[in-house]
Amino acid sequence: MNPQKYTPPLLDRRLAVLLQYGTWVACTVIAAGLMLDAAARTGMLDAIHARWSAYVVTAGVGLFVLLPILRVTLMLAIFAQQRNRRYVMIAATVLAIIAVGCVLGIRLGPVGG
Repeated sequence: MNPQKYTPPLLDRRLAVLLQYGTWVACTVIAAGLMLDAAARTGMLDAIHARWSAYVVTAGVGLFVLLPILRVTLMLAIFAQQRNRRYVMIAATVLAIIAVGCVLGIRLGPVGG
């Protein structure tokens, strides 16, 4: 008797791939920014290029922040493809809440005045 091999559903596989590769990309971007900073501290870069290290690290952190939003967006797309209206509405509501939070954070935060 051969046990059947478990294959995760489409959503689980795609979410795992998104989060795995997204994490690797964000870590790589942060590592590149840290290497730029180390090069700037040892004098290998001039002052103009030394500022880029902070921007690159910030971009990597931004990718980490973006991953959950991409996850909900992927879930919305897969639920829409499966014609699962209840979960489409839930995912769309979560994305709307995230968007409202971003807009309010920009408007009411230190950047918005």
